[in-house]
Order: sequence, then structure tokens, then C-alpha cells
Amino acid sequence: MTKGMLTLAVLALLALPATGMLAATGLEASAAKATITPDVHAGTVYMAGFDNNRVATGVHDELWVRCLALGTGNSKLALCAADVIGLFYDDVLKVRAQVKAAMPGVTQVIVASTHDHEGPDTMGLWGPSPLESGINTKYMDWLDGRIASTALEALHSMKPARMKLAADNDPLLALLQDDSRPPYVKDPHLYVMQLTAAAGGAPIATLVNWSDHPETLDSRNTLITADYPHWLCQYVEAHGGGTAVFFNGAIGGLLSTLGDQVALLDPVTGQVARDGTRRKAELFGSMVGMLALRALGAGEEAPVDAITVRQAVIYAPLQNDRFRVAGALGVFKGRKPLYTEGKLDTTTVERNLPGLGQVKYSTGRDLQTEVDYIQLRGGGRPLAEIAAVPGEIYPELVNGGITRYPGADFPNAGFEPLLRSHMRSPYPLVFGLANDELGYIIPKAEWDSSPPWLQLRKKPWYGEVNSAGPDVAGSVTQSLVKLMNQ
Repeated sequence: MTKGMLTLAVLALLALPATGMLAATGLEASAAKATITPDVHAGTVYMAGFDNNRVATGVHDELWVRCLALGTGNSKLALCAADVIGLFYDDVLKVRAQVKAAMPGVTQVIVASTHDHEGPDTMGLWGPSPLESGINTKYMDWLDGRIASTALEALHSMKPARMKLAADNDPLLALLQDDSRPPYVKDPHLYVMQLTAAAGGAPIATLVNWSDHPETLDSRNTLITADYPHWLCQYVEAHGGGTAVFFNGAIGGLLSTLGDQVALLDPVTGQVARDGTRRKAELFGSMVGMLALRALGAGEEAPVDAITVRQAVIYAPLQNDRFRVAGALGVFKGRKPLYTEGKLDTTTVERNLPGLGQVKYSTGRDLQTEVDYIQLRGGGRPLAEIAAVPGEIYPELVNGGITRYPGADFPNAGFEPLLRSHMRSPYPLVFGLANDELGYIIPKAEWDSSPPWLQLRKKPWYGEVNSAGPDVAGSVTQSLVKLMNQ
């Protein structure tokens, strides 16, 4: 990876003493949640995830931001997940600024998106037309504040806690994922983290980490809903108590809830639940919730006494002309600026692009983004780890299985490092869409944006259209591995 392809701006341990470890004391935890549903009657709400100009007509169930706060010694960490399609890095920085202004001692705030395809357009790509933004800036400012206040609520109410960790690789988890692109590598691994009060054992929170696109209700739906994460969290809270927090994982590829491969029998009707129905989303989310709680039955106590947080701000190369045009035309509402040599670059030129004609084109080279690596430690060793990935990473970059196919654009590209092969604990969690949304993060050896198409297919594959470029995977994975190996 050349210097021009990957520029590290910040590589720092946050709030760590010279030993690289926070002072060991007992674990504290708390959780909070708040609704973030837009008012569909106050103005047009463009829905994200499928086609342009899909306007919300009502609300089926509320959208939520759910935050888990963890602390040991001088460390205070907030892990937040919001039921939206994605949040850009600029919004995450605004959330953190509000949290740290009210609570300067906070070590880090992680803000991830569940990638809900049935909520508001928080990225701008699904407005009335492809080159018109769907972002409501007033809602976005309110959303940033809502996430910050929920994180603060959790951070202010921490109390002594115990942690239990669990994992599950039940074959059913893979059957709940439809992978539509070769090499058909899935990430069925389910990880669960449960926090209970140290005194009395009352449930505080259950964190669930698993991978699948929340798009069960498909493009015909016009009612706001959190999709299957709604029923997943509802099941966990009803049967396990406390606050449920769901973090999506390695969903690139495209791991989806849609399609005949994902078939769930409805015990009421005796028939397979149809795509695009709330019943399928309910059965789906409840099933994952049930598997999560079942896994906890065989879980193990995790005597966490220290937390390590490592962060790197990086500049990932942007090679997608669609994103450059969208940025220049204001589709992102200024929330996705470009950088050159680590400095903000707002320059544009007029350029003629196929299919678009003469358009304004942003010339900045890179996207500023961030990766994070967290260790939950006990007795001097990592008990669990979290890799925070700023986009939809392909599972083969996490678990292995990168493959060379005829028609790929970079047949001789080297393979990127595999994240979980560098993680040291039995519980290597991966949070996708964490702190940013760069789109699909695709192995360069599998990249395919020009004919002949990969595997000699007659039409292009989907992923590259919504990816920042072929070098993003190397930028992200190499930066994370560097943090892991410090």
C-alpha cells in the first residue's frame, strides 16, 4: 500500500497511560435508548435503501438509538447503534463533540448504524432523483443530538456490573443469510454480551452482534420500521430483560434477508412467510433473538477489569465518480467532504461523464474516516475484542475466502489481511457501519467495475456501484490490523 493510497493522520491510544493499559478496577455498565423516528406528517420523508423517491406514508414501529456504556477505572466507553441506513463520519464527530462537552472524561463513543432499509434517508442517496438529496438537515441535527443525549444518559448511570460472553455458529444462522455474490462467503457468527448488576443480578443490557441486511420488507414498503432488528430487540428485552443493543456485522457481499434461500415457516399458517411482509421480519428477528438468548445459556463469565481503546483516523482513496458528482451537487449536504494530503479540499471542476453529460465534479482525493479496535481485558489478557469497521465489509475480509475469478479488474492484486486472524480472544466482534459508511468494502482481487464481468456474468455486479473504490479494503483492514498488533 503506497503512501498516496493510505495516509494515517492519527494513530493514538485514547486516554491510556504509558503502559498501554487503563488502570484495573471493577467493571461498570449501563444502557439507555431513545426513539429517533422522523415525523412523517411534518414534511416529506424519503426512505433509504432501495429506489429514489420512495416516500414514507406512516410508521409501523419506532426507530431507536440504543447505547451501552462500559467503564473500568478512568475509562468510559459508549457503544451506540441507531436504526438508520448509515451515518457519515461528520455526524459521528458532532455526536462525540456534544458528549465530550458535557462529559470530558469519556474515552470514546462508537456510533454504528443497523443499516435499516425502511427508515429515513440519512445519507442523501435516495431523494426524489439520483442527483437530488433525500437528507432533511433539521432531522439530522436533531438525530445527532438525540444520539449524544442517549449516550450521556447511559454514561451517567453506570453501576457495578458483571459480564457474560457467548457465541453461536448454529447452521440455522447461515441459512438466514442469502449471499448473492461469489465467492459466497457468509459471516454467520453470532456473539452476545450480557451485562447484569453486580448486586442482585438484575439485567442491564444484552448486546447482539450478527450480520444481515435489514431489508426484509423490500422496496414496496412505505411504512417506517426498524425491520428485523425491531423484533430481535423486542424478543431479547421481553425474554431476557434490560436493554437490547444490536450491532450489524460483515454484511457486504450482499448478505440479505430477502430471497427464497431465506425461508421461515410461519407456525400460525403452516406456510413459508413471504418476502416483503412484516410477518417474515417478525419471525426473522425473533429467531435471531431466540438464538442469542440460547447462546447465553452456555456463555461464560467475563471478569473484565480493564478496557483498551485504540483509534486511527485514516484517509481512504475515493475512486467512485458517482460519489464525486453527488458530493459536488450537494447530495450529501456537506456531510462527506473530500481531502487531499490530509487537508480539506472543496475544489470542483466541470467534467463530461458517460451517462451524465457535463457535471460538476469534486477533485479531492480522499475520504476522511476512522477505524477503532477495543479490547475488554481481564487478568492481563483479552477476553473479547471489537473491530469497528466504517462500512459494509465483505465477509471474506473478516473470515477468509478471498478468491480470484476470470473477469476481475485486478487479477494480480494482493490479498488484504483477514481481521479475525489477527484477533486474539474467543469473542472477536465486528461492528459494521461503525462511525462512518463508506459503502461496500470489497477485496481488490474481486473488484469488477468493467467488462468482461467477474465469472463472465452477462451484467455487472452490484457492490462496486456503492463502494468508494478498490483500495478502500486495504486502507481499512491494514489500519485495523496495525491497531490490533500494537
